Amino acid sequence: MAIYDIFEHVEKRAELGEDTIDLSYHISEMKLGGKEKVPESHIFSSIAARFFFFMLLLADIAWGIFNVGVFILALMGNVLTGFKLFKLKKYFHRRWLNIKRSFVCGVSLFVALFSPALGTMFACTYFLMYDKKGIDEVVPSVLQDQFREFLNPQ
Repeated sequence: MAIYDIFEHVEKRAELGEDTIDLSYHISEMKLGGKEKVPESHIFSSIAARFFFFMLLLADIAWGIFNVGVFILALMGNVLTGFKLFKLKKYFHRRWLNIKRSFVCGVSLFVALFSPALGTMFACTYFLMYDKKGIDEVVPSVLQDQFREFLNPQ
């Protein structure tokens, strides 16, 4: 997400030596430079980002379907044993957690198709508030350092 300096046009006019600065008038690089140029288009990066979010969404759907299938098998095994086997019960709870994670990631990726920053914010909010252990298991390693820095400021 880009960070913009909202007073950049004021500083540029001050550098040019103009004494009166009208804050209501928008000055762009094109007007200050004296030449009109066509702004660069970021259409390729926008399409690429949405394409990769779509691919991740398809992978997440497949992961969710797999987890639902394994969850049903674990449920049947637990019903047959009367929920007596600790390992099977733990495996069952783990599958349920993976279904929740898949759902949250799916919603976040769907939202990210339209607004990447908002979709990322949904996922980060869930993992920071409800599933901190999921940061190590689901969040990509590139973002894990940022999460750890946010959770343990020193």
